Amino acid sequence: MRIQHNVTALNSYRNLRGNNSALSKNLEKLSSGYRINRAGDDAAGLAVSEKMRAQIRGLETAEKNAQDGISLVQTAEGALTEVHSMLNRMVELATQSANGTYDNAVDRKNLQSEVASLKNEIDRISQASNYNGIKLLDGSMSNKAMNTKAPEVKGSSLLPTEDIKAQAGEQELKFAATTATNGPKEGGKFAVSINYKEGTGAEKVKTFEFDVVKNGTKLEFQDKDGNVMGEAAATTGVVTDAEISALTAKAINQDADLKKIFTADGAAATMKLAAKEKGLKGGEVVGATAYATKADGALAIAADAYDKAEVKVVKDRVDAGHAYDFSKNIVFGDDEAGTNHGIRDTEDINKAIFEVNGEKFVFVNNGLTKSQWDAVVKSGAHHVSVNAAAAAPADVDVKEMARKIEDVTGLKATQGEVGTGANAGKFTEDATKKMLKFDNAGKAEDKSLTLQIGDTADAFNKMKVSIQAMDVKSLGIDGVDVSTQDGASVAVDKIKNAINSVSSTRGDLGALQNRLEHTINNLGVMTENITDAESRIRDTDMAKEMMAYTKNNILMQASQAMLAQANQIPQGVLQLLG
Repeated sequence: MRIQHNVTALNSYRNLRGNNSALSKNLEKLSSGYRINRAGDDAAGLAVSEKMRAQIRGLETAEKNAQDGISLVQTAEGALTEVHSMLNRMVELATQSANGTYDNAVDRKNLQSEVASLKNEIDRISQASNYNGIKLLDGSMSNKAMNTKAPEVKGSSLLPTEDIKAQAGEQELKFAATTATNGPKEGGKFAVSINYKEGTGAEKVKTFEFDVVKNGTKLEFQDKDGNVMGEAAATTGVVTDAEISALTAKAINQDADLKKIFTADGAAATMKLAAKEKGLKGGEVVGATAYATKADGALAIAADAYDKAEVKVVKDRVDAGHAYDFSKNIVFGDDEAGTNHGIRDTEDINKAIFEVNGEKFVFVNNGLTKSQWDAVVKSGAHHVSVNAAAAAPADVDVKEMARKIEDVTGLKATQGEVGTGANAGKFTEDATKKMLKFDNAGKAEDKSLTLQIGDTADAFNKMKVSIQAMDVKSLGIDGVDVSTQDGASVAVDKIKNAINSVSSTRGDLGALQNRLEHTINNLGVMTENITDAESRIRDTDMAKEMMAYTKNNILMQASQAMLAQANQIPQGVLQLLG
């Protein structure tokens, strides 16, 4: 027999403690009605239950939203009911005025007075009808309003300063000046040919042909186009090489074919660099393309319904660091709206001549600063949008133009020295990559009211409510005048068209109301079923829990009694002392 450790009592105590914990949980579940009161009760079940609870709350709120939507639609439709009534009265008045039995000065004047009053009331209803402060019939809920902003070419912040290395003096072709040849006869011809290399290294031959005419005491040399190239004394009948060189030099300097030809972004252009001054003078090719993009879901633009605008050549002076605003007239599907743009140098520039889709434009800018225009375009049922915002949903077309021009040899012919010399006229444009970013993104400014009719942010859980403006101007009856018989006849058709427009809008609102009612029914069924599923996971089974409570209560009492008995066992040791 041991008295230091009463193992029997320890066993009874352990069972008592377990039964007490189980009984406490039974009481908690029975008193709360939930099987899961903490994560420890059922971790996985708690996660599923909380997810379902969130869905249930969302569905219940969506159902309330749909009910609010029905109230909004009913408010708008009720106002349009009165508009319909007034339009019907206006048809009656117009038809009455169109009858030949009425006098313009008195009868039709009175009829027009009532028509004007009805038009004023229609305008008032259009402006005053609102739901919770939201105007319903003034066009502010229309999905046809677009924000239009002129597209912008951004490049000044990305254009590096160009380092143009130039050696003063162009390549010169020098001709002999000490010998002489017999001059050609009057009416005759003579030709001079020169050989030269292009910047690419290709061998080229250029022949200049001159006519000779007698002009007083001097010979006048003309090219094949009749241009006077130079004069020589006719008394000796001799033309020197110096004079021939002078003619050839002038012809070379006037010949456009000797200009350097190069390409940038696939567009060919002519560039002539003058080395006498440092800095980039002459022309710069800018290859650029802007596209009009489709408004997201608001308006379908046909694939062939826009122009692709390409800037082919920019001539005259263009310096590094200049940026351009460029765009082209954008023509959309129904030609409802467009934006006319051009190319503007944001810095000081004398003149820019450029070509867009075969059309030449000349802009003279003096210190022109960049500006943009915002406008709201409305045109019947079709509207288009161009938005130049940098963070636009449409694709951004970035043209990278990296140019390094080397060995651009200018040809300049002079006279006065024997032999042919060559001065290495070399131009190197050291420039890092130029980046011109063209933002021409179209984004519709949809002003429709959105109803959240689901428990997620998905598009299918949103419903658009769009109501067009219902004022007399939007209905096309602002100019209705029944004060004359002819005006009344015209007014009948206009008012009937307005009635059809209001009927169409009321029909749309009725369809929305029916849809919302079905949505409410569906949300109610979903809420019911998901609540039932969540209840099976979260709620306690009272009958089952009462059975467990009864069992644990009995075990609790038994363990208490047995612990008392176990504590009496060590007392038997005292009897051994007898």
